[in-house]
Amino acid sequence: PSILGENATSDETGDFRAAAMEYLFQSVSPLVIQEAERQLKLNFPQGKVPPNLVTVQMRWGDKKREMKLLPAADYVKGVERILEQRQSKNGISVFLATEDPKAVSAFEKAAPPDWHIYLDQYFHDMLPYRNKTHDVYNQAPQTATETKGRAGLVALSSLLVAMEANDFVLTTISNWSRMINELRKNVIDPRCNGCTNMIDLRFGEW
Repeated sequence: PSILGENATSDETGDFRAAAMEYLFQSVSPLVIQEAERQLKLNFPQGKVPPNLVTVQMRWGDKKREMKLLPAADYVKGVERILEQRQSKNGISVFLATEDPKAVSAFEKAAPPDWHIYLDQYFHDMLPYRNKTHDVYNQAPQTATETKGRAGLVALSSLLVAMEANDFVLTTISNWSRMINELRKNVIDPRCNGCTNMIDLRFGEW
């Protein structure tokens, strides 16, 4: 049951979650920041975030047990919608946040060849621990055990790296996308006078 009560509306629940994310990220552990800095150096040339970066959170994998997965072309179209709002379309850079090799392959095939696509470091670091048959639902507990908790550190730090973008293509029916969006609205936007933009390909409340 919701701690807000059975009669809480979706807006009230969403506001509460957003406020909770803001509170939790008011003070980030130096260990998480250190790991995020490591990822930045591995993700981007000289560790410098490309200008006008677009973060795309592509939730595939076991999410197919909860919803029909969106095709990669829809995520590409989401980026194109953002580009239509920009004055310049030069040097298009996408940070692809996903843990699914199939999603990576599909997005790379669907995206124009001149896009620069940077893969989430979580994808690289956790790939050896990924179930080879991809038939395990919610593999996170197993991965956390096998990595002795490091998977959580890498995931949180990759979330910080994802927040380096000003533009986002998300599916907020996914909890990870919702976290990104809540941080965007409640932490980033107040600091930059509403400088971010988000395309929601599939809205949802959990």
